[in-house]
Amino acid sequence: MSAPPRRSQRAGNSPRPAKIARVRTIAQDAMRGGRWWTLLDLEKSLRADAEFWRDLWAPSLAIAAHKVGLPSARDRLDEAIEKGFHQVDLFEPELSRAFGRDEDWDAVLERARANTPGPPLRITAWPEPGLTAPLRLETVASHREAQLRRRLPSPTAGAWDTARAVLAWTNGLWRHANARINAGDSVDILEQVANGARYSCVEYSIVLAQSLNALRIPARRADLRRGDYHDGVGKGHAVTEAWIDDLDAWVLLDGQHGSYWVDEDARPLSLPQLQARERPARPVSIGPRDGVEDVELWFAYFRHASVTGAAWAPKGFVPTFQGSYVVETERLLHDASDAYPRLSDIAVAVTSLDGAPAVRVVPTHPYAVGGTMVGAAAHPAKRVGPNVGWELDLTPGEHRADLAALTPYGALASHELRWTAS
Repeated sequence: MSAPPRRSQRAGNSPRPAKIARVRTIAQDAMRGGRWWTLLDLEKSLRADAEFWRDLWAPSLAIAAHKVGLPSARDRLDEAIEKGFHQVDLFEPELSRAFGRDEDWDAVLERARANTPGPPLRITAWPEPGLTAPLRLETVASHREAQLRRRLPSPTAGAWDTARAVLAWTNGLWRHANARINAGDSVDILEQVANGARYSCVEYSIVLAQSLNALRIPARRADLRRGDYHDGVGKGHAVTEAWIDDLDAWVLLDGQHGSYWVDEDARPLSLPQLQARERPARPVSIGPRDGVEDVELWFAYFRHASVTGAAWAPKGFVPTFQGSYVVETERLLHDASDAYPRLSDIAVAVTSLDGAPAVRVVPTHPYAVGGTMVGAAAHPAKRVGPNVGWELDLTPGEHRADLAALTPYGALASHELRWTAS
């Protein structure tokens, strides 16, 4: 007959967690109640508690031994300091009352304080997103997005090429007219256009912005106003602006004219950049219909502006348009920059991976699908979904990595993370 199987022994014959928990509870109650002999009777079991022996039980037993007059009371404290104990303040004033008259007490305290270790890891530099007003995009209702996407040009690998294709497509849908449709839904507009309807610049801006968002390019409407827009006619124009991932910038797009504006180096411009110019920029027309022909005329519309969710007016805001309408806005700002978040900005979350320190990218881009981290040359780029992070290298020394958000069009501008391990 075979012998019954033996129970496997725990590593190092350490006590079972349930027994440790019971011993800890009894010891804590004895400390609180001043039952010093009860605490001392537990010394053998407490020595087996490797997690708390040095920092809790050894100094506690030193105090208990002094309370009952044992001559070897300080031996337990010296043992703890030899093993790295440094949290003297947790046991004051009891330790000083017990051993403060010892001739070498000041030296004992110095040895304990010298045990205080430096942190094993310190994150020294990390990115933070800039402070701006909340971002409001011009989007079609979520249940209509699939219907809209089926009508659109197929996206390309780059956000800028995709945006240009959608701009040209929008421009070619109908010939401009001053009619309006009482709907902010691009699918409704496109259905009416298929039946022969023609609309104004507002409808171009709605279709273009909602189409870009359906293709995961952040976009919103922008309303432009000439000087003295509070009276007269023809004082406003509606366009679209989009965050272009591969340009790392906002760009103004005019669906009615199938155009965007560029500077002297042919760089596409944002609305604030256009407003800041003393001379007109150059329009680039890529649509099948007439582009911007009278540059001075159309550039005058950049005098005043607002976007989906915000308006700005450094010298005072006039809420009346053409004597008949109120210029509504969800948030009134002094500075245009407050309405322009840099959507490649990220925050950094600190998390744990299997108990080790790790970081995670927190994008500001509304269509981010994850993040990327590129560390030392020995570590290839790591790309992950939105809720996964990277364990930080704990090899002693200085470390750096580049973090970036990922969108369907690739990685955005990178941001440096630095940390020191010891």
